[in-house]
Amino acid sequence: MIFSHPEPVSRKTRILPVFMPFAGCRTRCVYCSQTVQTGTAESQLENIYTLLQQTLASAEDGAGYEVAFYGGTFTAIPFEWQERLVSLAGQYIASGKVTGVRCSTRPDAVDSERLSQLRNLGLKTVELGVQTYNNTVLTNSKRGYTEEVIVSACNIVKKSSLNLGIQLLPGLPGMDKKIFQTDIEKTCALAPAVVRLYPCLVFENTVLARWYARGEFAPWGLDETVEALGMGVLKLWQHGIRVIRIGVAQEDGLTDSLIAGPFHPAMGNMVRSEALRCLLVEKMEQLNKPFSRLILPKRYQGELWGYKGSHREFWSQQGMSPENALGWKLPVFQMD
Repeated sequence: MIFSHPEPVSRKTRILPVFMPFAGCRTRCVYCSQTVQTGTAESQLENIYTLLQQTLASAEDGAGYEVAFYGGTFTAIPFEWQERLVSLAGQYIASGKVTGVRCSTRPDAVDSERLSQLRNLGLKTVELGVQTYNNTVLTNSKRGYTEEVIVSACNIVKKSSLNLGIQLLPGLPGMDKKIFQTDIEKTCALAPAVVRLYPCLVFENTVLARWYARGEFAPWGLDETVEALGMGVLKLWQHGIRVIRIGVAQEDGLTDSLIAGPFHPAMGNMVRSEALRCLLVEKMEQLNKPFSRLILPKRYQGELWGYKGSHREFWSQQGMSPENALGWKLPVFQMD
């Protein structure tokens, strides 16, 4: 049996992140570790604009940056500021300094007419902080919208001729692996261009921290998180969806404020390895004969055996060892 790895081809993009902490956020979600601001001070937006202006002015022609507005609800800040910021980045597209603009926002903060206006100024991708489609979990997390709003928002983004991104947050209060599996299936049906997966963590100064201290919330364990995300990532890949982030980035001070939850600096590697394990198990079941040999692209040999060899025992039980699992230069797998 010959088959390919299902992960879609990644596109190398130089991201120029513009962090707008909680700009436009009207509510405080249970996992959020910052005090919510109502809107954003004019001075803060001025500072963001000025810094971006200086950065782009000094960039080389042809630098090829994708300007990404992260950290807040971009489409909920005053629209004149949305226009100013996107237009600022967009004016550098002709010189090649910028290839496009992306932003993150909430599903209940998108409008087709305004998105179309921003698209004409240079906006290319809108990432929606969906988190989950389950209405009970959304209520538990104080997100303030429903599945119906999510689906509508996704359709608005796509009908505005923009790339759709979806962010999911497995492990929210009241969520189990079955709900997460359903979230993955619904995401596949909506066919976004990209997905980010951020397992729910408990940080200081959050509602979750209080619930955790009182025994009212228990985050997922690391092993169950890796297992659930591995199956989810495989399903997304098989539907042609790129997964561009697995787990939160390891920023300075992150571990200092982390109380509990499935954080690991190698989360992405662990999940990719689990996704490969799930894929190979599927292929073994399709063999209809005892497994005898696997030849795989060399780039996947490390992922085959798992983080620090965590999958060696499992594969040994399936009759696989370094002697009959060999690497080659071809980009396909062969299983006999």
